[in-house]
Amino acid sequence: MRTRMSSETILLVDGNNLVYRSFFAIPPLANREGMPTNAIYGFTNILRKLLSEEVPALAVVTFDAGGRTFRHERFESYKSNRPPTPDDLKQQFPYARKLCDVLGLSILERRGVEADDLIATLAERAVEEGFRVLIVSSDKDLLQLVREGVIIVHPAKYNRLDTEAVKEKFGVMPKRIPDVLALMGDSADNVPGVPGIGEKGAKKLISEWGSLEKLLAHAAEVKNKRQQEGLEQHADQARLSKELITLVTDVDLEVDWEGLRYRGANREAAFSLFEELGFTTLLKDYISEEPIDWTTTLTAIESIAALEAVLKSARGRSLSLWFDIGETKHFDPWGARLKGVGLALSPGEGFYVTSGRGLGEEDLVCRLEDVIRDASVSKIGHDLKQAATFFAARGIDVEGIGFDTRIAAYVLNPSRRSQELNDLLLEFLQKPLTPESEQGEAQGMLPGMDSDGGGEAAGRLNAERAERVLRLADKMARRIAEEDLDSLYRDVEIPLISVLAKMELGGIAIHAEEFAAMSEELSRELGVLTGEIYKLAGMEFNINSPRQLGEVLFDKMNLPSFKKTAKQRVASTRVEVLEELAASFPFPRKILDYRSLAKLKGTYVDALPSLVQSKTGRIHTTFNQTVAATGRLSSSDPNLQNIPIRTELGRRLRRAFVAAPGHRLVSADYSQIELRVLAHLSKDEALIKAFQEEEDIHDRTAREVFGSDPSLSENEKRRRAKIVNFSIIYGKTAFTLSKEFGVSTREAQAFIDSYFDRYPRVRELLDEIIRVARRTGKVRTLFGRQRYMPEIGSRNRNTRSAAERVAINTPIQGSAADLIKKAMVDLSRRLKEMSVSTRLLLQVHDELVLEVPEDEVEKVEAVVRETMENVYPMEVPLRVDIVTGESWEH
Repeated sequence: MRTRMSSETILLVDGNNLVYRSFFAIPPLANREGMPTNAIYGFTNILRKLLSEEVPALAVVTFDAGGRTFRHERFESYKSNRPPTPDDLKQQFPYARKLCDVLGLSILERRGVEADDLIATLAERAVEEGFRVLIVSSDKDLLQLVREGVIIVHPAKYNRLDTEAVKEKFGVMPKRIPDVLALMGDSADNVPGVPGIGEKGAKKLISEWGSLEKLLAHAAEVKNKRQQEGLEQHADQARLSKELITLVTDVDLEVDWEGLRYRGANREAAFSLFEELGFTTLLKDYISEEPIDWTTTLTAIESIAALEAVLKSARGRSLSLWFDIGETKHFDPWGARLKGVGLALSPGEGFYVTSGRGLGEEDLVCRLEDVIRDASVSKIGHDLKQAATFFAARGIDVEGIGFDTRIAAYVLNPSRRSQELNDLLLEFLQKPLTPESEQGEAQGMLPGMDSDGGGEAAGRLNAERAERVLRLADKMARRIAEEDLDSLYRDVEIPLISVLAKMELGGIAIHAEEFAAMSEELSRELGVLTGEIYKLAGMEFNINSPRQLGEVLFDKMNLPSFKKTAKQRVASTRVEVLEELAASFPFPRKILDYRSLAKLKGTYVDALPSLVQSKTGRIHTTFNQTVAATGRLSSSDPNLQNIPIRTELGRRLRRAFVAAPGHRLVSADYSQIELRVLAHLSKDEALIKAFQEEEDIHDRTAREVFGSDPSLSENEKRRRAKIVNFSIIYGKTAFTLSKEFGVSTREAQAFIDSYFDRYPRVRELLDEIIRVARRTGKVRTLFGRQRYMPEIGSRNRNTRSAAERVAINTPIQGSAADLIKKAMVDLSRRLKEMSVSTRLLLQVHDELVLEVPEDEVEKVEAVVRETMENVYPMEVPLRVDIVTGESWEH
C-alpha cells in the first residue's frame, strides 16, 4: 500500500444515476432553443456542491456506454423490463459529458461494462493505492463496496454511509448486501430474487444465517413456511441473482492515477456551456480570470464647457446614458432628483457628471435638454421609461429612443428570471460591473457617496454603467436580429416607451366625494353581511381569519372539505373551495360576498383617494412593459387593470373616474379581439365569414352548438356559447367545462367536438401550435413575439397539459396584446400629427381610455376608430366599440 497518498481523496461519481435522478426530480427546463436541460441542471448542482465541499484530489465520473455485458450472457432478461430512455433525457447525456469536461472531471466508460463495475474496480484499486474513496450514488448495489476507506455519499440527502451506517440500514455488513439483494431481487434490473421474500425478510434472514449459501444450506430450518418453500424451490435463482448483483472489482483497466486528478474548471468553456444551457445564475462563478481586453477610461466632467463639448459630439450619433435618479421603487417623477449622469459615445470611454460639482441639478437638466429633445441623437439605456417620465415632468420630451437593454431582454425571453443590468452583462458580455459597483448597486448606496448621492464613486459607477450598456446594446441587437424579433422590438416596444411615459405622467382624475360615499355604503353593507354571517354560524368569529373560518365551516357546521393547505394540512378556505360549497350551502356564499366587498373597499375605494398626486390632483399608475410573459402590459401602484367591469360595484367604481373640466373620457374597446385573432390565425372559412358578415360570434356558436336543446333559454345558450368560445382560446378541458355547465364530462366534450366540427381549421391550428411548441420549445405571436415553453415536454401529465394550454393561449392572447400596443403607438403618433390636446390615459386589456377636450371629441373618435381598426392587415375586420362620457363608466 502506498501510504504517501493516504490523505488524498478520489471522488467516484455514478454519472448515469445522478443524471437520471435529476431528470425525474427537477421540473422541465429548457434553454432558449427549446432543448430540455432539467437533468443537466440537477447534475450540475450536485457536482458543484461535491467539488466545493469535498475538494477531491482526483475525480472520475462513470457512464454506461451500452452494449451487452456478462450479465446479459448469464441472464437474457437482465434489465429487459426497463422502459426506453425518454427522448428529453437522451438529448441531455452528451451535455452531461461536456459538463464533466468543463468542470475538470475525468470520464470513464467502456462498452460492454457497466458503470457500477468501473466504480467497483476503481474503488478497489484506489484503496490499494492508499486513497480515501468517496462514491456518489443513490444506487443500493454500490453499498456492497463500503469498507474502511470507502464511503458512499447520497446525492440528494447528502448523508454519508460508512460501514456502521450500512449495517444499521440493512442489518448486515456491506459485503453481505449482495446476499440481501439476491433474496429481494431488483425489479429495476429485472433481477428475479426469491418469490415471497421482501426487503424486511431478506435482511432478517441474512442477519440470522450470515450468508446466502449458509441460508440455502439450511432452508428447511426456516420457520416461515412461505420463505422456506421459496428458498427450496428457487435456490439456483437466488444464486444467479447474487451473481448478477455482485459488482466486478477486476475489470481490465489501465489506470493512470495522475491522469485522473481533478483539474479544476475551465472557466471560459464552463461559461460558454452554461450560457448555451441558459444557466445564467451560474455565469458569475465562471467569468474568465484572464482580463477581458477592455481599456475603459472613466472621465469626470467638471465644468459646463466640458459637458457641452461631450454633448455636442453626440449629435447624429448613438449616446448611452445612465441617469442616476435614485430609487426605482414607488418612483415619483416630480419629487425625484437627478443626482448624476453617466455618458458613453463609444466603447472604452465613459464620462460622468454629478450634481454639485460645478453644476446644480437644474443646471444639469437644462444643459441636457437640447440633446434629450434631439431625435438625431439615438439614446441607449437600461429602463429609459423612468428617465422619460422624469424629464416629461419637467416639460422635456425624450426624443430618439434607440435601444433599451431591459426591453431587449424582455423581448428575447419574457420569462427570464432577471432583467437587471449586472445579470445581463454576465449573460451577454461575461463582464459584470466592478465588484465595488455591484456591491453599491445591491445596497442602494455606493462607496464614497455622500448624503446627497454625489461623490466620485457614484459618478464613476454611472459612467461605467453607461459604457457597459453601450456594449450590451450592440450584442443584444445582434441577438434580436438573429431571432427575427427586430420588427417587434423597433416598431412596437421601443416607441411604446415614450407613449407609456406620457400616460403615466398624465394620470386620471377621480371624484373624491363619490369614493367617500361608496366607502360609507360598503361599510354599511359589510356590517349587514357580518351580522348575517354570525347568525348563520351561530357565533361571532374573525371572518378574515382562515383558521377560525375553517373551524366554523368544517368543525361546527360539518361542511365537506375538498382541499387541504399545503403547509399546515388543514381544510382550505380558498376561493375555489368556497365557490364549490356555495353551490349547495348559503353560508359560504355569504363569505364570498363579504370577501368581494371587503377587497373592493380596501383595495380601491379606500386606497385610491390616498394615492392622488398633490402636484396634479390625479392618480398616476405605472405601466409595466416587461412583466407579462404573453406580452400584455400590466399596471401597478395602483393596479387600474383589475377594477371589476361586469358588477354593479365595479361600474360604479369606474363612474368615479372622471374627465377634467371641459373634457370627455373616450373609451375605445376592441370587440372580441381574441376571437378575431383566432379566425385570422386559423384561416377557418366559417369563422372568417361570420366576422366578415358582422355576425355576433357568440350568437352563432349558441345556435350551432346549443340550438337544438329546448331545455336551455336563449340567454343560457349565449352564456354557454361564450364560455365555449373562450375555452377554446384558453385550452380548457371538457372536465373544466363540465363543472362550469353543471353537466357530465362526456356532454361537455360533445360541446367541444361540435364546435370543432363547425370550425375544423381551428382544431388544426391548435394542434399545429402544440406541435411547433414541442419541436422548437417556444411559441410565437402574430408579430413574432416568442415565449419559451420548456414544460411542454414534461412527463407529468398535469404539467404537460398546463403547458399545452399556455401554448395554445399565448399566440392568441399575445397577438391581441401586440395589436393594442401597436395601436397605442400609431394613435399617439396620429394625435401628435394632428396637434390636438387629447391625451391617452389608460390601457386596460383591450380598451384604451383618452381624455379629450369637448371640441375635439368628434374628430378624435374618428381617428381612434380608423387607427385601431386598421392597425394590422387581418383576414377579418377589427371592430372597436367607442363610448364617450363624463366618466369612465359613461
